[in-house]
Amino acid sequence: MPGSSVDIRTTKVGFIGAGQMGRPMVDRLVAAGWHTEVHARRAEARDSLSAAAIAATDSATALAARSDLLIMCLFSDAQVREVLLQGGVLAAMRSGSLLVNHVTGSPALALELQATAPEGVRVLDVPVSGTAESIKAGQLTLLAAGDPADIARARGPLSSYGSPILEVGGLGDGQRVKLINNLLFTAHLRIALAAAELGESMGVPAAELARVVQECSGDSFAIRRLQLAPPVALEQGAKPYLAKDVAVIRTVAAEMGVSLGMLGELAGWADGG
Repeated sequence: MPGSSVDIRTTKVGFIGAGQMGRPMVDRLVAAGWHTEVHARRAEARDSLSAAAIAATDSATALAARSDLLIMCLFSDAQVREVLLQGGVLAAMRSGSLLVNHVTGSPALALELQATAPEGVRVLDVPVSGTAESIKAGQLTLLAAGDPADIARARGPLSSYGSPILEVGGLGDGQRVKLINNLLFTAHLRIALAAAELGESMGVPAAELARVVQECSGDSFAIRRLQLAPPVALEQGAKPYLAKDVAVIRTVAAEMGVSLGMLGELAGWADGG
């Protein structure tokens, strides 16, 4: 992947984490013509990929060793450490290759990955904002942090499922921005659920309240979610993911000596903080 562009004919894209969010990313990469190979531990997952004419392997380190661009779409920092550091995947990457980490987590880990990477291996911190449906539509928001030249190199493959791709600074800055966003959404969702409860007590169904409010000054992304699922289902579905991210930003803020203030208080329903 020399220079500031990549050749779709020769670039080898490796992908680790083809789950609920990762699999539609893979599908978009393949549909866009990128030569993509996926790591899958389970035989049934490899069979599913093979049935879709997508190359699959059970060796993450072998995949890393032959990839020009390696994309990670896991759940947490703990999984990133397990796969990249403890599992030897980062160490297996060859000079000139590029790692893209889509996990929302600690800014310090983004810096640690670059410091630990073999000579000539570059790292990008690219947390995402959106849903599986956003990916399928090619409209997942990507917060790309790292060297601008590295972002330029990755832009082609990433644009197969990401738009917009927002450059937000150096390594770690993507995580800082995404964690604040998720803290804000957690607070918004708490308020939206409270509004839905109030509406129900006044005889206004949550979906109807959301339909009207989204055209008014009280609109938010969280309010709009009330049209897609009942409040209880929305809370149960979102809470585990929000709790993870709120816990991370509490740790990051404590390390920096920064108070989360009112946002931290409003987001406390997710992680008990």
